[in-house]
Amino acid sequence: MQKHSTSIANDDFIRGSRNWLLHTRYVRGEHAKCMELAEDLQKQTNNTHRFAYYIKGAVLADAGRLQEAVDKFHSCIRLQPQDPEPLKQVAKCLYRQGRFQLALEAYLEADKLSKQPDPEIYCALAECASSVAGVGGAGVEWARGAQAAGGGERAAALLARLLLGAGDVPGALAAYDHALASHACGADTLAAAGALSLRAGDSRRAFQLLGEALSQQPTQHAAALALAAMLLQHKDVDAALARLKAALSAHPTCVAAHSNLGLALLTKKKFVAALTCLSRAATCAPLSARAAHNLGLALLWCRRPASAFCRLACAAALRPTRHHTVLLIGIALERLGDSRADAAYNRAVALSPEDPLVRLNLAGRHARAGRLADAVEEARIVAQLLEYNPDAQLSSHLATLLSLLPKIELQEIEIPAGESEHSTTIDGTEETKEFQPDEV
Repeated sequence: MQKHSTSIANDDFIRGSRNWLLHTRYVRGEHAKCMELAEDLQKQTNNTHRFAYYIKGAVLADAGRLQEAVDKFHSCIRLQPQDPEPLKQVAKCLYRQGRFQLALEAYLEADKLSKQPDPEIYCALAECASSVAGVGGAGVEWARGAQAAGGGERAAALLARLLLGAGDVPGALAAYDHALASHACGADTLAAAGALSLRAGDSRRAFQLLGEALSQQPTQHAAALALAAMLLQHKDVDAALARLKAALSAHPTCVAAHSNLGLALLTKKKFVAALTCLSRAATCAPLSARAAHNLGLALLWCRRPASAFCRLACAAALRPTRHHTVLLIGIALERLGDSRADAAYNRAVALSPEDPLVRLNLAGRHARAGRLADAVEEARIVAQLLEYNPDAQLSSHLATLLSLLPKIELQEIEIPAGESEHSTTIDGTEETKEFQPDEV
């Protein structure tokens, strides 16, 4: 929490005043001495010392005793009702208590008392509005007002975050560009702008922003994660490993870093280290469907289908509509010789009937089960899907599957040439989508 302003007191410079000593002890963190001095000042002034009430409230708020702090700030307001500073501190305490509607009303009252536009109040109003149902759209307007009032980097970054939450990615990018052009932004804003640029597909701009963020703060784990994601997309696994280790050194409990590090190690065929990292991610976030999915994928790759099924079942329970998880469950059940594998394959196809990877795996399942006519029919559907979304790896696997099938109506299936490269296997155990981490 930022140290509170001392602008509340109009009599700070009266001869003999000890407000300066009260403020000095507060900013030094000498809270016990600060409270003792505040009590002395209250006794001397018959409980009419506003600055003592203010400092008491600040100390209590720093200690997490928010309701007691609110009481002290209210005492300060009763002594000087026209001062917006203690009302702003009341609103901060209410916001920290999760009472967003009351905090919003308190900030609105403080805005009425303020003699000029206060960007701090406007930023706080935007944050409160984003947490209150029904007034989320007003948060963007207040953030724009904070930016116009000279809110600087904080207002611009808040505006971009609210626009992104509303689904306006171009608007968020424009807000970040304005912030970067107008202010000397810190590592957090640079990292957020770089991650958003990466999400929008501007890799060059993202690499520049993430590099600047890491040059300012080498331990900025969000920037390190986003940069590692870029490196993994470009198959530079060694550099990605270095960035992920840097992110973990700054944030040892970061689930995304552990998960992405495990997947990167898996591509290097360091199975024990990969399973260790992925297990740690699943332990740190037991309710994360992605962490459970990634661990199940690694266990399936390491030929441990029983353990993989347990993890994938947890992931499916958390996110039942994720078709790739259901597909991997079907593969694990098939390797275990369980008859429920067909139901899992069919469920995955029902969840995503236009996914050629899922259809190709179902065709392979039919072929291995001896249902050749069904396998040919699924292969025909896969070929039709690949005509609209060419994929070199899937086309190659489809050709391999057809070469292994008896010559039953195969002359009617034309395999389109792929245009893109993905590391996808016929049994789905190297799904490209899992190597594009989006948990930044």
